[in-house]
Amino acid sequence: METPPPPLRTKLIFWLLLGFLSVAIAEVSVASAPLAFINPVETVFLTLFYGSHLLVFAWLIFRKGWPSLTALWLGGVLFGLYEFYITKVMFTPPWGDSIRMAHVDVLSIIVLALFWHPFMAFIYPLAIGETLGTRTRWVTGRLPEWFTGARRRTVIAALVLAALLHGMMTGDAGIALVSTASALIAVYLVAGWWRRNERSRHWDLRSLLPNDRQGKVVAAVLLLQYAIFVPLWNTDRLPPALGHIVALLLYAGFFLLLFDAVARTSSDSAVAAGSHPGWPRRRLIQWAGTLLTLSVLGSLGQPEVAALVVWIIGTVAGLTMLTVSLRKAAAPLRRDDPPAVATAEHIGGSG
Repeated sequence: METPPPPLRTKLIFWLLLGFLSVAIAEVSVASAPLAFINPVETVFLTLFYGSHLLVFAWLIFRKGWPSLTALWLGGVLFGLYEFYITKVMFTPPWGDSIRMAHVDVLSIIVLALFWHPFMAFIYPLAIGETLGTRTRWVTGRLPEWFTGARRRTVIAALVLAALLHGMMTGDAGIALVSTASALIAVYLVAGWWRRNERSRHWDLRSLLPNDRQGKVVAAVLLLQYAIFVPLWNTDRLPPALGHIVALLLYAGFFLLLFDAVARTSSDSAVAAGSHPGWPRRRLIQWAGTLLTLSVLGSLGQPEVAALVVWIIGTVAGLTMLTVSLRKAAAPLRRDDPPAVATAEHIGGSG
């Protein structure tokens, strides 16, 4: 018997989980907004802003089927291009110009739009949200083999590095402690709310994302935010006409690549159900304590070192994904091959 689609009130809880994950990973982790889950106004604003971006592009990408990593990445790139017109960071970065061409900062585009937002604000929140909150494991199964192959070792190493870098970015032990603790508690509470009554066993990721009518409403909310903040936020950083032309060409180019990637998406790919491990309280406490300790220790380091690590990783990963995307777009149009079954064991199992 086919499972009926979830009601909107149920979806809203899952959307809140995705929004919290996006804010925690993309903003809190690098101390861009270290107290995002302490200040209620900031919590609402960032969750609405990041959540609406994530939901709109996920809706567009998943409408026709189960997408490839390339399609997911391109949606994240378009997500990240908000840094042009909302914050104006990619026109005039607050840390100073690096490689400036046609009134835009090239390195900021590579790291922020090609790496940080695609992975930290979009793909990883979707992957974690799907793992915590659905019966499918599609997004994690699309991640590169180097990530899924090593399984727990890679994940543990990434968490350790992230905690240390977060502490370095804050530069203050107290802020690092409060920031990490508040993000962990916020995500834990919403994830627990979602998993009550066995919700995570009922639906796959696609059914929990906006349908066409809901997607249009979320898109309208997103456009309203642009209408408010583009003319009000950091308008002194807007460039001459050439900078706008370059930004709009990037938007157009990546939208064309996204449409091509979605056109190559299989409409009938089967997705295996995953297992749903419990949350042993003792293990959660151990992990929370470890991350808090590492974050505080990291605050003793230099923020410049953390920034350099992120920029190096971001430049390599961003340019690599751009190359892969362009190669796929240049290939003859065909449907993606049916994917390997993404089982719970493949991504690390229940442990």
